[in-house]
Amino acid sequence: MKLNPKLKDFWKIHKQIKVLYGGRLSSKTMDTAGVLAYLASTYKIRVACLRRFQNKISESVYSTLKRTIQEDGRLKDKFTITDKSIKSVTGSEFIFMGIQRNIDEIKGLDNITFTWIEEAENITKEQWDLIRPTILREENSTCLLVFNPRYATDYIYKEFVIKNHDNVLKRKINYEDNPFLSDSAKSLIIADEKVMEQEDFNHIYHGEPKSNDDDAIIKRKWINASVDFHLKHFREPLGKKYLGFDVADSGDDKNATVLRYAHIVKDIEEWQGKEDELQLSFTKVFTKAREENAIINYDSIGVGAGAGSKFKELNNASLAKMVQFNKFNAGGKILNPTDEYKINITNNEAFSNLKAQMWQIVADRFRNTYEMDQGIKNYKADEVISIDSSVNFLETLIAELSTPKKDYNANGQLKVESKKDLAKRGIKSPNIADAFIMSFYQGEGNSLYDAMMAE
Repeated sequence: MKLNPKLKDFWKIHKQIKVLYGGRLSSKTMDTAGVLAYLASTYKIRVACLRRFQNKISESVYSTLKRTIQEDGRLKDKFTITDKSIKSVTGSEFIFMGIQRNIDEIKGLDNITFTWIEEAENITKEQWDLIRPTILREENSTCLLVFNPRYATDYIYKEFVIKNHDNVLKRKINYEDNPFLSDSAKSLIIADEKVMEQEDFNHIYHGEPKSNDDDAIIKRKWINASVDFHLKHFREPLGKKYLGFDVADSGDDKNATVLRYAHIVKDIEEWQGKEDELQLSFTKVFTKAREENAIINYDSIGVGAGAGSKFKELNNASLAKMVQFNKFNAGGKILNPTDEYKINITNNEAFSNLKAQMWQIVADRFRNTYEMDQGIKNYKADEVISIDSSVNFLETLIAELSTPKKDYNANGQLKVESKKDLAKRGIKSPNIADAFIMSFYQGEGNSLYDAMMAE
């Protein structure tokens, strides 16, 4: 087993809470897996492997532990690995759970020797306060917080990196400290350093947190407040279903759909679809919309332009209920241009295009959700957003929605940071976020479906 020698003293010193943080490719996760696997093969321990969002075991550190054990000849015969558990001959056991949906189960755990929280930057103060008495209940129990810093304002970073506590041992480690870094990984880092803004490179590879998200259109704390918001307010959705569909427009790009039922986002999908597979992707989306009785809002720019024709063809070929669909042209005209967005400012004066308007509409709903969650003000169901935590790609969605920055044109109208500008910051096209925004589009009152039926 290869363990980073620079972390040798870190593992030897006992503290209630150990914090291992830093940039990408620094060996944090692999070292943690290696140390815990060794201890489990030698002593009887019980390890709770937690993360904020986990709906299936493949989203946990299970795969990392499994690979660590199977690749070490001294360990692989000492463990029994099933699809859902990892146990050793010593009686050790690894438990895998998501915090968001399993708080009560976690609070009921006992005899926990180690708690490993991966991607700990996502943990809120409320969640930490709830699980802390359980995971640190046993004599000599230890909690390992492993993460890449995100914002300096995140609770875990503020509490356990910025502040000093007697019961906390913290260690920052970056790729320069990783003696096992491959040549290909080194080449990737060198290439990224040449094209990335220094701030972004330092954030990704040197573990430097971003100062804040004031420039973001949608703040991360607003989105976090929306996760399972419907379990507290407006539990039952009342309204229509919309399926936002972002169409892949390049070889590396991916298709994405987001299903919204009234104020609740219920489902997210993402899949690879090459340009010659567009018709298959269109059919896939049409079929899902029919099954869900949802209205499709699709990206009509570029390769998505042909989606409307395919949807019409599929409607004509079927005797089943028609599927309604709307085209979404991000650069298109503003909805209700002469209506006031703010006092004495019309929509046409406030926004440069439809994309900017829709991002702001969604941002306003997220802000409303946060204010209601904080008890600041009450809103109606159609003024807030709830994201069901059981959806796939939840962490990706949160990251993509909170990344684009505000921008303004020469007339002072709001713009959304373009995909080209995001690429300059080393950020891939936000397919899921774009599909999410489209799912909140309600058209101009006349959909392509209506036009088709009028023919």
